[in-house]
Amino acid sequence: MKFEIMVSILLELLAKKCVKASYLAEKYEVSVRSIYRYINSLELAGVPIYTVRGNNGGFSIVDTYKLSSTYFSEKEYSQIISTLEAINNGVESKFISSVITKLKAVSKHEFNAINLKSGNLVIDGGPWGDAVGYKTKLKVIQQCIEDNLQLLIKYHDRNGSITERLIDPHVLVFKQGLWYVYAYCNLRNEFRFFKTGRIESATIQKTKFLRKEINNEEMPLDFWNNSFDTIDVVMEISKNVLSDVEEWLGIENVSVIKNKHMASCKLPYDDGLVSKIMSYGNGIKVLEPQNLKERIKQSALDIIQNY
Repeated sequence: MKFEIMVSILLELLAKKCVKASYLAEKYEVSVRSIYRYINSLELAGVPIYTVRGNNGGFSIVDTYKLSSTYFSEKEYSQIISTLEAINNGVESKFISSVITKLKAVSKHEFNAINLKSGNLVIDGGPWGDAVGYKTKLKVIQQCIEDNLQLLIKYHDRNGSITERLIDPHVLVFKQGLWYVYAYCNLRNEFRFFKTGRIESATIQKTKFLRKEINNEEMPLDFWNNSFDTIDVVMEISKNVLSDVEEWLGIENVSVIKNKHMASCKLPYDDGLVSKIMSYGNGIKVLEPQNLKERIKQSALDIIQNY
């Protein structure tokens, strides 16, 4: 345990300019005296730590100190590079590409016999159709994010309306297998999520925007659940479609109640939901809400009328 705490303290010092002993003691649930002993052990190991006096003081490490690249094992290096490459294949970034190149250079130097194999992680949020065009669109969005350039998009919402929006793209978000861009919409004068699959065209503008500080913890990543057009759905699931439904809703939303497989979750209330449920045939029985049941019944009757 002592060694693990010492390594953690070292990483804290490398990541921050100054760290208080009281903060470290509280974080690792040890006494302040123990923290001083750990610091002393690190100093004896050759880590150049010095004490900053005053109210804002604490422990600090000289700026020129760095960990040896062999801090990571050959396997860890390979996995880091593989993961970054998977992310970069999904949404290309010149910064990520630069990091990959540097890591490969280091790994080649430190591990002469290293064999960087293809990783076991693939990220592809594109459609089954024109994946090339989709990736090009993501690349354009990513370029605007990196260069603080405004983007003019033609956007199709779920109600079928098509609008042109001038947006200030800040962050790309990968959620539930889909790419979204979190951007300030100059038409609505607020930050919004735009599903990239609903962007018909994206044109880079010459005008730059002033980037606003985005706190990931405060970003409304539950926008999908909190939107006005969602409903609470309760369904009974047959065993023959159970695996497919678990992949759709998430296994955590499916449970066994009185020997029956039940699903209870919040879903977007639109024609897409009706079509999705009907695609399972008689494998899904909607129990609630009543208005969704009626829409499914009517859709089934409309289909019958065609035959």
